[in-house]
Amino acid sequence: MTINRNVIPPHGQPINLVLEEPEKKTLDNGLDVYLIHAGNENVIRLDVIVDAGSVYQSKRLTASSVGKLLKEGTKHYSSSKIAELIDFFGAYLDVSVTKDSAIITLYTLARHLEQLIPVIGNILVEANFPEEELNIHIDRQRQEYLINSEKVRYKAMLEFNKLIFGEGSAYGQVLEIADFDLLNREDLFAFYNRHYHPKNAYLLVSGKMPGDILSLLNKYVGVVWKQNPSTDKEIQVAGIIGHKEKYIEKPDAMQSAIRVGRPMINRLHPDYNSFLLLNTVLGGYFGSRLMSNLREDKGYTYGVSSFITNYKHAGYFSVSTEVNVQHTDAALTEIFEEMNQLRKVRIDEDELIRVKNYIYGTYLRTFDGPFALAERFKSAREISEGFSYYKRSLNEMLQFTSGELLEVANKYLHPDDMITLVVGKANSVK
Repeated sequence: MTINRNVIPPHGQPINLVLEEPEKKTLDNGLDVYLIHAGNENVIRLDVIVDAGSVYQSKRLTASSVGKLLKEGTKHYSSSKIAELIDFFGAYLDVSVTKDSAIITLYTLARHLEQLIPVIGNILVEANFPEEELNIHIDRQRQEYLINSEKVRYKAMLEFNKLIFGEGSAYGQVLEIADFDLLNREDLFAFYNRHYHPKNAYLLVSGKMPGDILSLLNKYVGVVWKQNPSTDKEIQVAGIIGHKEKYIEKPDAMQSAIRVGRPMINRLHPDYNSFLLLNTVLGGYFGSRLMSNLREDKGYTYGVSSFITNYKHAGYFSVSTEVNVQHTDAALTEIFEEMNQLRKVRIDEDELIRVKNYIYGTYLRTFDGPFALAERFKSAREISEGFSYYKRSLNEMLQFTSGELLEVANKYLHPDDMITLVVGKANSVK
């Protein structure tokens, strides 16, 4: 067979996403369980997702500290015993805390689940938060904070959320050095007892699981983990929004961190999918307009991207980059110019086809394997949806025209609506 490499091969024909919704069960304590039966290896991933992220805390550092210390000891398992069990069975246990959720994740061979699931149950019921471990944790976090505070990228990340959502809002919390001296063990217990209970959580299992999976979950989680009806989940989403432009000086900075963006519509809004497609054109992949302009053409930066950050109760659009301080003003000019071009000129059909193909391929990759499916399902469940949401979303994006995207750009990319933040030297912005 002879291949002519001077001829571009034809685009493949899109295929429909075929995704089976997880099997839903309920344990004795009312905890919802979702089972994703997939994969060929006898490995499973177990996620306990709790509405216990930082937006629910009344004192900064509380949510992340509770999450970090969950596996550092309970009434029945010391931290060393937990680590020994996890290592002995070749498993992996992690706890991550986002703004919305705390997620306890266990990876293990299916045949070892019965030996390890009691640890998960005990963590959910009898976490002890040892004083010594808390002090070590706070010291480490303080040092990380001091180091990161010297980085313009880190400072911009913290401050931009406050600009977007406003002073005093749950999503606009900004950590300060004094917060490390305010946290105590009683704060952790109060947060843990208030938020870590079945009504405030669900369980997700993915992989090739044993036939007795439900009985194991019910025995070690469904029976022992009790409800706490006193949970108050109300949060303050909006705060006091001040200036739309802010500059933070870092005298010794060699780069300026730039953030430009605005609060954004949620994932169920009729315009969301069209804006997601538009964002990909602007800065959502390596071949985007921002990357071609600021990196390939001007050489201002190593990387620039635009993205939509989705939280459970809010979200925002942002352009993010770090540039040499001497190019700060020029980079800002180019960012706004690329937005304006999308508001003035229809996207060329070839570019639109290319971006749609990229999105289509990305969707296929992000559903590859049981653990990838688990990640996707967690995101969909935040908005009370399942896998069918992604099928609808993809089908919509593949149908949008350049004319429709022009309308969306004029609705959401107007410069007057944008918030601008620069962290860098005083003479880097005109």
